[in-house]
Amino acid sequence: MTGTDFPSIDEANFESQVAARQGLTLLDFWNQGCVPCKQLSRVLTELAPTLPQGVVIATVDAAANPGLAQRFAVRSVPTLVFLKDGAVVDTRTGVDRKQVLKKIVETHA
Repeated sequence: MTGTDFPSIDEANFESQVAARQGLTLLDFWNQGCVPCKQLSRVLTELAPTLPQGVVIATVDAAANPGLAQRFAVRSVPTLVFLKDGAVVDTRTGVDRKQVLKKIVETHA
């Protein structure tokens, strides 16, 4: 686990929790033991309180959910997939600064 309070998404609950959701969702694809994933988790934890109402951050264990990783072409972790109304609007791989991610969110929210 990434150590956050973000909801965990898996292949079983993706459709009900994310695909049909209106608004902006950030899917944080991570793996256990991934140091950059932990760094991104800290950035997202700092970012979360500053996001517009209705924006959701959720985590996906890429190793445990290979179907979701394949669906979103996740080739390495950490990868953030930005979904608006269920459609991909942006993807970022690696660790970005909070300000960079906030600007992306503001563009799509």
